[in-house]
Amino acid sequence: MASGPSEPPRRPPGDDDPRSESTSEPHSSPEPRISHSPPGPTDDRARGLPLTSPWGMPPFAAPVPGEEPPEAPKGRMPYSSPTAEPEAEPRRRPRRIVNRPDKLVAGGPPGPPAEAGPPPAPEPAAHEPGRDKSVAHERATHEPAAREAAAPEPAARELAAHDSGPPETAGRDAAAQPPAGRESAEREGAERERAPEEPEAAPRRDPRTIPYRLVVPAKEPGGQPAAAEEPAWAEERPERRADAEQHAGAEEAATAGERGTGHEDEDEVRRVGRPPAGRPTRPDLLVATGPPRPQGASGRHHRGPAPAAVRRSSPVRRGNRAAPIVLALAAVVLVATGVLVWQWTGEEAPGLRLAAGTGRSGDELFTVPASGDGTNQKLNDMTSVGRAVVAVGSDTTGPTPRPLFLFSPDGGKNWQLGQVSGASTPTVQRVVGGNGRWLASGGDGQSGERGLWTSTDGYSWQAVEAQGTAAFRPGDQIHDIVRTASGFVAVGRTTGDDGATGPAVWRSDDGRTWERADSTGLEVREFKAVVARGDTVVAIGLPAEGEGSRVVRSADGGRTWQATGFQLPEAVPRTGTLAVLPKRFVLVPTRQRTVTGDVRVYCSPNGAEWSQCGAIGDLSGESVGVESLISYPGGVAAITQAGLSRYSVLTTTDGRAWAKRTDLGNLPGATLRGFTISDRGTLFAGGDQAVTDVDNQLVLMSAPPRGQASRVPLGEVEGLTRIARETTGITSYAGRYVAVGSASGDAGLWTIKNWQSWKSMSLGGPGRQRLEDVAHGARGWLAVGGTETNVSITDPLLVTSTDGESWKKVAVSGDLTRRPDHPYLGTHVVAAGEKGYVLAGEDRDQAGAVNAAMWFTSDLRKYTRSKKLPQGGSGVRIHDVVATADGFVAVGGSGTAAEESSVVWHSEDGVNWSARPRVAPPDATSAGLRQIATYQDKLVAIGTAMTAGSRRAFAAVSDDDGSTWQTAWLPADQAAAVHDLAAAKEGLVAVGWHGVAGEGDSAAWTSQDGLSWNRMALTKDRLAGQGMQWLTAVAVSGTEVVALGRSTTYNADHLILWSSSLTSSR
Repeated sequence: MASGPSEPPRRPPGDDDPRSESTSEPHSSPEPRISHSPPGPTDDRARGLPLTSPWGMPPFAAPVPGEEPPEAPKGRMPYSSPTAEPEAEPRRRPRRIVNRPDKLVAGGPPGPPAEAGPPPAPEPAAHEPGRDKSVAHERATHEPAAREAAAPEPAARELAAHDSGPPETAGRDAAAQPPAGRESAEREGAERERAPEEPEAAPRRDPRTIPYRLVVPAKEPGGQPAAAEEPAWAEERPERRADAEQHAGAEEAATAGERGTGHEDEDEVRRVGRPPAGRPTRPDLLVATGPPRPQGASGRHHRGPAPAAVRRSSPVRRGNRAAPIVLALAAVVLVATGVLVWQWTGEEAPGLRLAAGTGRSGDELFTVPASGDGTNQKLNDMTSVGRAVVAVGSDTTGPTPRPLFLFSPDGGKNWQLGQVSGASTPTVQRVVGGNGRWLASGGDGQSGERGLWTSTDGYSWQAVEAQGTAAFRPGDQIHDIVRTASGFVAVGRTTGDDGATGPAVWRSDDGRTWERADSTGLEVREFKAVVARGDTVVAIGLPAEGEGSRVVRSADGGRTWQATGFQLPEAVPRTGTLAVLPKRFVLVPTRQRTVTGDVRVYCSPNGAEWSQCGAIGDLSGESVGVESLISYPGGVAAITQAGLSRYSVLTTTDGRAWAKRTDLGNLPGATLRGFTISDRGTLFAGGDQAVTDVDNQLVLMSAPPRGQASRVPLGEVEGLTRIARETTGITSYAGRYVAVGSASGDAGLWTIKNWQSWKSMSLGGPGRQRLEDVAHGARGWLAVGGTETNVSITDPLLVTSTDGESWKKVAVSGDLTRRPDHPYLGTHVVAAGEKGYVLAGEDRDQAGAVNAAMWFTSDLRKYTRSKKLPQGGSGVRIHDVVATADGFVAVGGSGTAAEESSVVWHSEDGVNWSARPRVAPPDATSAGLRQIATYQDKLVAIGTAMTAGSRRAFAAVSDDDGSTWQTAWLPADQAAAVHDLAAAKEGLVAVGWHGVAGEGDSAAWTSQDGLSWNRMALTKDRLAGQGMQWLTAVAVSGTEVVALGRSTTYNADHLILWSSSLTSSR
């Protein structure tokens, strides 16, 4: 495909490097070369540049001494105007002083002319078949623009020839240009025979080389310095053309002054700029600034003739091969006379360059010796239709929880992990469906988070989008779902703003779009279970007054509801209380037995009139009754718990007589929750089993109609089992990196010195352990986290080290001790300063209320918990802490996500804290801070805020220890989140993700002031692709940047180690 304004010019990688020795050219000393570094991110606010400037300028546009009328162009001119009109006489431009890092600037009185001897004749070039046609096409294509452009003299033309690309590349660019006129084509045809062989392309220079520019002091006639003018690439105006004619004589004199003797080992000239508008960005490199230039409707740049620097960069073919010697000799003369000097580009706009870097898998690096995987998986429900069997549950292993769908297409003989798309809650509670329409619902039952999924085959599931669930309100909770003849019905409860609860019913034709049904007047305060036969729907719930159960029904698929007169004062309704037979509904009180040990059974032909129709007897003395009822095509089954980890299954075809079907063996530590019986009579049961104190694995049982129950092996199901592993923090000191996290349920510590090899360490001990942050201070290293001694209890976990390799636990005593009546006390963040170390965490009571907790230690031995916190720390979560010159600053948030308020605390001694003003961007309805760092005596924080109904990341800067702040939004085209922030001498680096929630890719942001940021999209080495990728933690050592992250899909999960470099042109 031909390159055009939206595609960079194509050329071999070695296009800009010195020629190989085998090139058949006269020997000459090295001359200055112009190399080009592609541009940086599209958002230029991070560099303080006007948004209209970066792509609105050519990359090199200042004139240089020695411009003469050009020869006919013999190569492509990628940035010249295809619409420029040819002129009878070539124009000359005045010398200008342009303080630009991407220009060659000339000025001052011309040096004395130096007579140069005749250049040596070029050696004949070997003829290559097929090249003449390409060359002619190039020349014909670019002739109009070249005739209007000011021509370089032979030395410049030879330099352009040195930088020219291969004919294939030139041909592609030429193909994108309008065809030349007939006069140009005829002249090019005549010159084709004498066109010399193009030199072989040489390797490209390293783009990380520090840019230089060539400066020539210039004065106007009269001795005054020339005033800076617009760049030479700007569109020609009448007054500029007149000015060019006035200064033509001076330009010729300067040209003559350039002809002198050559010099050796000349430094390289780096060309800094960016291609025309529309070309794709290079997010790993920076660009210079400049005012915008006009563009035509076609997208190309309608400007005057191409400037000299552009002409030299074009891959034209020249006949004079002695020009490099002449140019080199002229440069030596100028350097010797003090007219020409090399200098750093210190006056260019500050630029921060973050290289694309290298990503590698961290799966083998970040592990610890362990006996298990640390998995946490559960099955909650099952259903079957025909030969399709579906089991649903949750997988909350590590930091990447996911909803769990297991599918068997052949009646349970083979199982595979389902496919799930879309963001949703990780817990699936119920599943129903069949005949091309399946529905699953979920949520944790505590936070109010809901999830709905639909499927056409039971294997591929799609989360229902938010617009389809508009009928659900905050505080709504789904308890049960059912498939009807016309669609689906869901029942549950709703919670008002005053905390009062009431019944809630929803219906949908397809499961994708839901509507709320009227549930007033039913004398029910909450629905617990629902079943259906055709479009007759029966639900049971808690009565509005009193205890027991009340039954309601709908005859039209859940659109309208009526209360029945049936009420059971002694029965507590639960999911699984109701079932359906071909000719009747069945109700059994769960976990309840009569004084004789039986369980009563009630039946109804239509769901309106109910009566006792039988009883379930002969239950084990250890059984509390029936756990759940399940409906299947041949009848109804009752599941009873015969003892600890032992279950029995009884079945009936009419609700009156019940017989034992099978026993589900002895399963130590197992809990069964989901049951189904297939059309062929095979019983399936699913749940989970605690294998170790850090491993909770799936249990799936099957029992054929005439056979023993057996466990289904799930170890071979691809993508089902994940190892619990997470990298949460990283820091560096004196060439050593230390990373912390967890692996296989144990706390993990990993360290590397001077990039020799990673060393892993584990702490051992009971319960799940996790380290979340690490810091280095005057007394050594300190890492903090938490230990789950059991499912509901968490204590602080602290480990210290003097060398980063040998670690020991800190005894949890004194102020580190959790209150007996509080189930949770954890440490999440640590910061080290001159005065000592500050730790931040959370303290939760039995009701789940959160309070901030802060500690200080000066010697890593005695830890003092802060007693004085603003508002007592009630409802506050501290997310990060940083040491400052006079103390410490902590940031976080308070309140719920939709109503969060930012928190800024300051302390001089790490013990006593005071609140600073809250931080929020203008027009934000809520805001919280997540990370903070110190940079150039300023505080720089990153947070998240709600504005215009969406959540965005923002930055805040304070130069008075948090008393006042300036804010700015981080550049993001889609949803984005920042997970960590690091500061270095060169600038700031933030890492996270950017894109669609659940499908985002890794991203990094850089800044040199904390307010103007550039976003860098990371697209290689597992940093982007299918699924979700993000960077979690980042550390900077000198110019080296190291980040930890993750790449995960529904059935794959991998850790990432990314390394890069940070350089500044400031």
